[in-house]
Amino acid sequence: MPLVIAHRGVHGPGLTENTMDAYRAALDAGADMIELDVRRTGDGQLAILHDHALGKTALDSGTLDEFEDATGFRPPLLTEVLDWAGGGRIGLDVELKEDGYVAELAPLLSEFAAGGNKLIVTSFLDPVLAQLTELAPELDLGLLLSWTTDRYAERAAACGARTILPEMKLVNEALVAGAISAELDVILWDFMAASDGAWLADTRIEGFITDDVPGALTGLPT
Repeated sequence: MPLVIAHRGVHGPGLTENTMDAYRAALDAGADMIELDVRRTGDGQLAILHDHALGKTALDSGTLDEFEDATGFRPPLLTEVLDWAGGGRIGLDVELKEDGYVAELAPLLSEFAAGGNKLIVTSFLDPVLAQLTELAPELDLGLLLSWTTDRYAERAAACGARTILPEMKLVNEALVAGAISAELDVILWDFMAASDGAWLADTRIEGFITDDVPGALTGLPT
């Protein structure tokens, strides 16, 4: 069965994305994995936040405490999430949003994967994945695609990615067939069951990153 991956956890009214509450909700909803975004604070801590800034305050402009004081929001640390998800509780899709901290992050992710936990590390940034390939070749890497699919197989091979993750707007039969021919796994993101549900029955697809975990789970073939 394909993997159902909760995009930034399960979030909505009363549940903020990329928080421990959202991750616990994803686990309770039956998701196989959680997709989350890693950035670095101004004092070098690895925290979970999708955007570079919240309001007018950038995450890397100061310490985590200073960010919380300015925004009223405290992102979880990557180590907190790894500790919580470990022991096979739930798999993680860890997206690296920036360059500059790969060497610090690689051993943390390697330890998580070595513990038997499901993990894929993804990025839009080819150089980031290439660095991870050198530092931790045992990790399963995925190349995110949003703007173009040009040279995707060549790019994946060059940076060590064994999976491509195209945004739904790019997905068609030719792309999926080409990826499988190139021996690449395919995970679709920005998936919504209401509009994209036909892909749930396609056995070539490895997983779906979605904001609608219940819809994806309900639509899976039995």
